[in-house]
Amino acid sequence: MSFSTRLRLRRAWPSAALLAIVALSAAAFRSPTDDEVVRRIVLSVQRFYAAALPEKAYLHLDKPWYTAGETIWLKAYVVDADRHQPDTLSKVLHVELLNANSQLVARRNLRLEAGLAPGDVALPDTLSPGNYTLRAYTSWMRNAGPTFFYSRQVAIWPAAPVENPDSKPAAVRARATAARQLAQSVATPPDVQFFPEGGNLVAGLENTVAFKVTDFAAHGIDVEGKVFDGDNKLVAAFGSSHLGMGTFVLTPVAGQRYHAVLAPAAVPLTVPLPAVQASGYTLHVITLTNDYLVAIRQQGGSGGPVLLLGQVRGTAAYVGRGQVTGAEVFTARIPKSKFPAGIVHFTLFDGQGAPLAERLAFAQTDPGLHVTLTPDRPSYGSRQPVRVRVAVANAAGEPVAANLSLAVTDAGVAEANAETIASNLLLTSDLAGYVETPGYYFQNPTPETAQHLDALLLTQGWRRFAWTNVLSNKAPVQDFGVERSVSVLGQILQRNGKPVPGGKLNFLQTAPTKLFMATTADEEGRFLFNGIGGCDTIRVTLQARTGKDGRNAELHLDPGPPVPRRPKAPLPLQVPAALADALARSQQQRTAERKFRLDTTKTILLGGVTVKGAKAVVSDPRRIYPSTGATVLKMDDYPGSGSNTVLQMLQGRVAGVTVTGTGENTNVLIRGVTSFAGSSSPLFLLDGVPVDVSALAYFPATDAESIEVLKGGQAAIYGSRGSNGVIAVYSRRGSPTFKPSSVPAPGVAVLHLPAYYCGREFYVPRYDAPKTNREFPDARRSTLYWNPTVQTDAAGQAEVRFFTSDAKGAFQLRTEGLSRSGQTAQGQGTLRVE
Repeated sequence: MSFSTRLRLRRAWPSAALLAIVALSAAAFRSPTDDEVVRRIVLSVQRFYAAALPEKAYLHLDKPWYTAGETIWLKAYVVDADRHQPDTLSKVLHVELLNANSQLVARRNLRLEAGLAPGDVALPDTLSPGNYTLRAYTSWMRNAGPTFFYSRQVAIWPAAPVENPDSKPAAVRARATAARQLAQSVATPPDVQFFPEGGNLVAGLENTVAFKVTDFAAHGIDVEGKVFDGDNKLVAAFGSSHLGMGTFVLTPVAGQRYHAVLAPAAVPLTVPLPAVQASGYTLHVITLTNDYLVAIRQQGGSGGPVLLLGQVRGTAAYVGRGQVTGAEVFTARIPKSKFPAGIVHFTLFDGQGAPLAERLAFAQTDPGLHVTLTPDRPSYGSRQPVRVRVAVANAAGEPVAANLSLAVTDAGVAEANAETIASNLLLTSDLAGYVETPGYYFQNPTPETAQHLDALLLTQGWRRFAWTNVLSNKAPVQDFGVERSVSVLGQILQRNGKPVPGGKLNFLQTAPTKLFMATTADEEGRFLFNGIGGCDTIRVTLQARTGKDGRNAELHLDPGPPVPRRPKAPLPLQVPAALADALARSQQQRTAERKFRLDTTKTILLGGVTVKGAKAVVSDPRRIYPSTGATVLKMDDYPGSGSNTVLQMLQGRVAGVTVTGTGENTNVLIRGVTSFAGSSSPLFLLDGVPVDVSALAYFPATDAESIEVLKGGQAAIYGSRGSNGVIAVYSRRGSPTFKPSSVPAPGVAVLHLPAYYCGREFYVPRYDAPKTNREFPDARRSTLYWNPTVQTDAAGQAEVRFFTSDAKGAFQLRTEGLSRSGQTAQGQGTLRVE
């Protein structure tokens, strides 16, 4: 399936770089004499990425958890998945908040500028507490599937503490629900998986086997276990080292079946290990401080030439070729400096280029940018000005320009080992599935941390593409195009479910601005409307035209990407002391905001105000003439209009107006009006916008507010265009009595679509201004300040200014961002209010 609006994007790869890669070799590998296989594999990977052009999205939030009624303040970063440079392809990012039942709670369409966008999600006071999922994706990312969308879990707590008498019943119910879910989930047996290094258990060779054990919420469980053969003979023992993960060594025997007995709870659990392969290759990788030590062995075959490829996100950084025969172990020491930062994908191929084994490793070759946050004073009083100096530098101390987002929050809301922009772009965005505490692997790099990261990579493999498709040069899926603006995607089908190739469609936007577009569906009946603007919600009517009258057409709109079902993870019944204190302070802030009706979004509090005046006459900007001179049909006067169209409503109800034909063949004539131009068709208007008669041929009468007919002198205001009369249709504009037609006309869909989200600005009071309202308390504490647009200059410098509130204590400053070259930037600081 292809769209006429789809962009054909390609990336040029220099042949010199390819030749340099092919020439690489190490220790036990000799340079290839015939580089045809090498060239084919490397070019296949490059072609795949050049066609797929994968994107990544990351959301920096002001804090890790919230209470009902608060606002999630966020900054979106969208980059290309290869170099992590701020992406300029997609211009729309879809952000969704999902509850524990995978139901959509809120959605935002953010307008991306150079891959960046601020945003926010206001949480209702009545929102049920629990663990919610926040995910973000572009339309182009849907080609890779929801596995590679940005996704994170966000805890939302009750708006008020249990001690509050008014909220106690709701809080008690929430805790009872959490306890019930926990009891049900505890009964679910843990998930146990075993992963032989390289892919297979090979008989007669020493194999490293990784394992991962998780509970109902995908959290790691510390376990101990033993491995037995088919005769129940003990052959290995193991224990998890971090979050239910670990490794052990096993030398399997051909024909044997192995199983493990684990004791994570009172009842032992028996799990089979993968089947043993009588022949094959093992690929063993040891991560050293500056190098990778790679060992290759084979069993059960004659051996032969092999090729080892090391690539990071499609960039082939190492290629070596050697000969493996007999029981000899071939090793290679590969410098980490050859690889860009991120997940290294080692793949072993045979002499014909068929993959034999795979192994992931991690290269931390780029420490990223360091951000220094320096307040101008050691401590502050209430409602005092604060100036924070922001400085960005690389590992060599050189200044770097970067685009940042900065949050100043209650120090108690900090979450240890939380996700960061570095952990996301370099690690979790290239791993399928949920990664627990990803920041742990970056915050304190030690040999033990590196070992735990290695166990993660052994168990949660990288699967952005399949080698079969890549080596056969099969094009990546491109069912979804690059969104340059908000769009509408769908398909025209016949009543029997078959597509309507080449079907014609009209797009009518009536609110908040007027827009008319027409397009033709592709060979599969699919269509795409681009160029939609506006804020918040837009009202749209889609009309499909096919056949003689279009009545056999049905519109099927794109439902959006599927929502993966995740295990329900209730909030913990026992809250850690530090979190409990911060949660109590946040709930107290919410209580004060409700009591004094405080708002953090530029709301101005007024005293008692009395407003007097007559009822205003609301003018309709859609009309350019007084309706007193027209014949008007008000649809509310015709409750039995049923499935009639607006043109059918004119027949027999307006003197001098004749309507004949149906669908696209509808003809309307206003008697007594003639035109010397030869045409007798009147001017048709929809909400003041000139349209073709076909645009109204299927417009449901129940979706119209009124139909007005002007002729003779009444239509003179339209000049020559109105010489045959004017028929103006005005759609309903959110009237409280309006209900969309339950049986719309065939081939017609009336929609209220989310347009761009035009977000709010975080409210920062200025206490140095003479008109600042000081008699109300300033309860800002949970999030004291949020700025999503901090830009350092060429000297790496910037300054932000804000005021403290009435809250006392310690606050944490935390910033994240990117440079133009794709380097991640992070920094923390503290601020104290006495």
